[in-house]
Amino acid sequence: MRLNAFIAKAGFTSRRKAAELIKDGKVKVGGKVVAEPWYVIKKGDAVTVSGKLLHAEESLYFIVNKAKGVTATVEDKHALKKIVEMVSADRARLYPIGRLDKDSRGLMILTNDGDLCYRLTHPKFEVEKEYVVAVKGTLDSDALARLKRGVFSEGDMLKVKTYSEVKKVADRTMLHVIIAEGKKRHLRRLFKSLGHPVIDLKRIRIGGLRLGQLAEGGFRKIGRDEIYSLTAVLRGTHA
Repeated sequence: MRLNAFIAKAGFTSRRKAAELIKDGKVKVGGKVVAEPWYVIKKGDAVTVSGKLLHAEESLYFIVNKAKGVTATVEDKHALKKIVEMVSADRARLYPIGRLDKDSRGLMILTNDGDLCYRLTHPKFEVEKEYVVAVKGTLDSDALARLKRGVFSEGDMLKVKTYSEVKKVADRTMLHVIIAEGKKRHLRRLFKSLGHPVIDLKRIRIGGLRLGQLAEGGFRKIGRDEIYSLTAVLRGTHA
């Protein structure tokens, strides 16, 4: 196994961040600094990061239906409730994959598999995320065209890959939208730029993995083979 993959499997950090730690000289194998992320470790090799001895953990995967008010950022010390607290506390150290802000709800993945995290969040894999969005007002043809064409916000180009099922309900518009990237508060910033602030936002799909009938606030354990196979971009990459 490559060194950066081992560090990710040990649940220390993602594979990408592991590579940075290795290049910074903070990783030792058998007491010696190794600076190549692709270095292949052997069975029995002692791997340390900044002096901490790592052990490969069992890979765990959970699907969570995040409720509004729950914080998805593990590092937020002021959060009243964190998403990791929705899963039984006796689990190994888990962290959420991707972004879903406090006021949004829906599908998230909790895992200790840093390699999966890397492959689901790195822009080059273009993993689709599907949402049901309710926004204020009625979007005219120009606003709908700009959804796909994109708008600039705080230096970012924000756009959707596709949208569908547009319907008007009272003073709001309901849409299904798909994005293949995940900038911070991506959809909220996009619709706000169009003059239609988001009222409600729910993620229902990541790759081929769907929220389904999982109750809000609930979670279920999912196997490694199932979660990898349901994320189409990963097929054939996890052997």
